[in-house]
Amino acid sequence: MKKFLLTLASLVAFSSQAAVISVDLADSEIAVGDTTTVNITGEFDSQTEAFDNALLRVFFDTSSLLVDSTSFASGLPNDEIFFDPFLFIEEQPGEMSMSWTSSVGTYTNAAPFLLFSFDVTATAEGIFDLTMDASDLLNLDFFDSNTFAPMSYTLNEASLTVSDNVTAEVAAPQTALLLALALGGLVVARRRS
Repeated sequence: MKKFLLTLASLVAFSSQAAVISVDLADSEIAVGDTTTVNITGEFDSQTEAFDNALLRVFFDTSSLLVDSTSFASGLPNDEIFFDPFLFIEEQPGEMSMSWTSSVGTYTNAAPFLLFSFDVTATAEGIFDLTMDASDLLNLDFFDSNTFAPMSYTLNEASLTVSDNVTAEVAAPQTALLLALALGGLVVARRRS
């Protein structure tokens, strides 16, 4: 009975401390040709949810939302000289992926922090979902390689609405006035000759 109560208590404690991973958009409504920033943020329980390996993939229509590869950013530690910890952000057809690994220690943060971000430019109108797949560990994985402790997740996904920004061109009154003056000048010049 004692083992049962301990197991039940650990399950309740485990389920109440779920990591939160969210897709946040700088603008959720843009026009064709406009750019917005996609931020993937995380919030982890600093006591129990430390990780030294991470893989996160965000799926969306990369043919209608063009990724700017110069805009990649992350709040995770990254040693660009010795590659430990090492961060890699990459665009692939239909997705953006971020992988992070560290042999120098685990990482956690109880306050919301930036896992990674990138800019997208809309080339077509529509509603585009930015999703994550928690059912496949190859798509979403945060773990501590020393304990291999599983982490529970709450995922907050997002949708981007892109509209057509075509506006009707209205002739300015100054243009019509200049045209009339030019034609009048030609008529006067022709009569004088």
